[in-house]
Amino acid sequence: MLTNYRNWLESELKLLGNASHHAYSFGQANMAKRAIERLDQELSNKIVLAIERSEAAATLATLDALAAAGDLDASLAALRKRLADALAGVA
Repeated sequence: MLTNYRNWLESELKLLGNASHHAYSFGQANMAKRAIERLDQELSNKIVLAIERSEAAATLATLDALAAAGDLDASLAALRKRLADALAGVA
């Protein structure tokens, strides 16, 4: 999904670059370029994983059970927090 978005931004940048004689196109091209740079910055050294909400909730429940049993190491605790935040809609 993010790869498709980046590809679309690249195509828009190329399209707008060809019409750079219009001030509006120049501004739009700059915005597309900044969006690509920001996307690359945000995603560097990260893995993006799209899973169904129900699967995320089930995984979180399993991690909660492990935490209650005291069997949760630091990396799984971090994953548990990220899942809980994602399900709660926290950015």
